[in-house]
Amino acid sequence: MTKEYSNKNLQKASFKNEDLSNASFVDSDLRGADFTGANLTGANFTQSRTGITPLNTIIILLVALMVSLLSGYVAALTGQTVQNMLASEDSNIRSAGIVTIVIILLFIIYYYWKGGGNAISYLIMPAVILAAVIGVIAYVSGLGTGMGMFYLILSLLLTVVMFIVGTLARAAAGTLSNILFMIVALSGGMFGKSVGGGIGTVAMAIACALISKRALSGAKGFDTLRKIASFLVIRFGTSFRNAKLNNANFTGAKVHNSDFSNADLSGTNWEGSKKINFITTNDKFTSKKKI
Repeated sequence: MTKEYSNKNLQKASFKNEDLSNASFVDSDLRGADFTGANLTGANFTQSRTGITPLNTIIILLVALMVSLLSGYVAALTGQTVQNMLASEDSNIRSAGIVTIVIILLFIIYYYWKGGGNAISYLIMPAVILAAVIGVIAYVSGLGTGMGMFYLILSLLLTVVMFIVGTLARAAAGTLSNILFMIVALSGGMFGKSVGGGIGTVAMAIACALISKRALSGAKGFDTLRKIASFLVIRFGTSFRNAKLNNANFTGAKVHNSDFSNADLSGTNWEGSKKINFITTNDKFTSKKKI
């Protein structure tokens, strides 16, 4: 006998390891439901909805908001440090300020192009080490105080922290929607501006938004960020892990924040469905896909 679950609120319901072959979930709310290991051969998920429950959505958004505010504050500290360098009476410190701005711009471009790990390894770390060596030599030899290099290192490290924290905020809010993320990013940017970061803080927040969006699009070099986004899906989304979904029907379904890792998807009908934050076998992560 076919099991009927159509037009029902099944949020956080557990169907783990159950035999649900040919079951009907038409137009049902399956957010947070657990179908791990279930037999869903021929099941009908037409117009159904999967993903994160509204309560967990709010919790994740609040966490993302707090992280983004922290990101804005760190950006403000970076901006203040650079501004102090440029306003210094010491020409060496002013020069270090200009060099810092150039390196930060290169870091943003490199980060966007190759990913955070590469940008830190091949640009920031060499710059920090070189600045430290120059600062020590200047101080020991009496040719300078080394403060210019100290401020340069501080600014670069704050920039790295800002981008890491900012992209974590994106990973949290980005699993909800781009609109929510923009609210989060702008909140962090405006907070940073209010504590002294100026226009540079807002610009860095926007840079974070663009970079993290590229990361979640599947670009190479952003594996860590995608793992964080995948964790949110696995922890709070709808689970179809190890499920048998051969010949299942997802016509017109909203398949959001769902984990299909190691599931049998042979013959599955995705016509007219929308996939967002969709994990398949081997933790392959797809940020957004419409079929």
